[in-house]
Amino acid sequence: MCSIINIMRSNFSTNHYINNVETIMSLRIKISAVLLVSAGLLSPIALADEGQFYIAPGLQWMDFDDRTGLKDDINYFLGIGYDFTDRLSFELSTFDLDSKPFGGREIDIDHYKLDAIYDLGVNLGVFDTFVVGGVGNTNFGGENDTVWDIGGGVSYKISDQWSWRTAVRSFNYRDRDHEDGDVGIDTALVYRFGGNKSRPAVARAPAAAARPAAAPAPASDADRDGVPDSRDNCPDTPRSYAVDADGCPIPVEEVARVELMVNFDFDRSEVKSEYFSEIEEVVDFMARFPDVDIELEGHTDSRGTEVYNLDLSDRRVAAVRQVMIDRFNVQASRVSSRGFGESQPVASNESDAGRAENRRVMTVLINTTESYRPR
Repeated sequence: MCSIINIMRSNFSTNHYINNVETIMSLRIKISAVLLVSAGLLSPIALADEGQFYIAPGLQWMDFDDRTGLKDDINYFLGIGYDFTDRLSFELSTFDLDSKPFGGREIDIDHYKLDAIYDLGVNLGVFDTFVVGGVGNTNFGGENDTVWDIGGGVSYKISDQWSWRTAVRSFNYRDRDHEDGDVGIDTALVYRFGGNKSRPAVARAPAAAARPAAAPAPASDADRDGVPDSRDNCPDTPRSYAVDADGCPIPVEEVARVELMVNFDFDRSEVKSEYFSEIEEVVDFMARFPDVDIELEGHTDSRGTEVYNLDLSDRRVAAVRQVMIDRFNVQASRVSSRGFGESQPVASNESDAGRAENRRVMTVLINTTESYRPR
């Protein structure tokens, strides 16, 4: 307070005025350096692509502590800042007031400060909320002092580039001899520029009346096949099966087939060893499908009488059956045999090659298995 009274009652010399100007210029340089250093340290971390610069011109109103003897005043406010994230910004700002003490002459008051502004992510209707705090210098009628401020406010996003904000702050000083400090309200129109994308708007929670009703409880699905029990026609389907719209397994047919062809020399019924591997394939098929039984068919060419050829076809088919039983341990009850003599040729009996094809024992096994499509 003594400093203020001295300023009001004294005339400043030219040298004193020059010293004040030099002090203010020095302070501006220091604050600018702090902002540049902060940007240099934080920008490489992650935010050069998303960060945006902004300018915030507006108005500043000050309610001075009663003990200063100063009247409330309003004048311009100007901030220049950078968004380091979608919630954290740093801002260099200044305002200039020409306040009049009660019964005295005007006192020039200049504030220069560096603030951090943090979006709380909490909304009041259409307004975002934030807190702000910073430190700087105030030139009070030619005398410099350290000032710090803390406060909060609201902002409203007009577009990707434009927003409006208002903050209420408490200002305190290092050398002032009163305790309450000053209260200020600043309001500014903010314009953002630069960066690769606009500053994201903080998602606003819907009003209580507009909140959607709670989601209904999921429908019961005891066998967890994706079909509700209310329309599941196969309620106990194993989880490994894919199901249709009715909750039933989707059937898949598997068809297996094997053929046997054993040829014989003229008028002979001995099974040649070269056919053992083919007979083994039939045996393996029977082991794979234990419910499959087979019937072996015996045939001859046309040379000889029908009676003789019928007996020869019986001997041939019996020989193949016995190989399956004796050599490959097939149950006798699973293999039946029947001779057809010369009645079912597969080739012409007018040539040696055709007759060789007709001297045969054969069978064809086909098994169709129904399984279910896996999930």
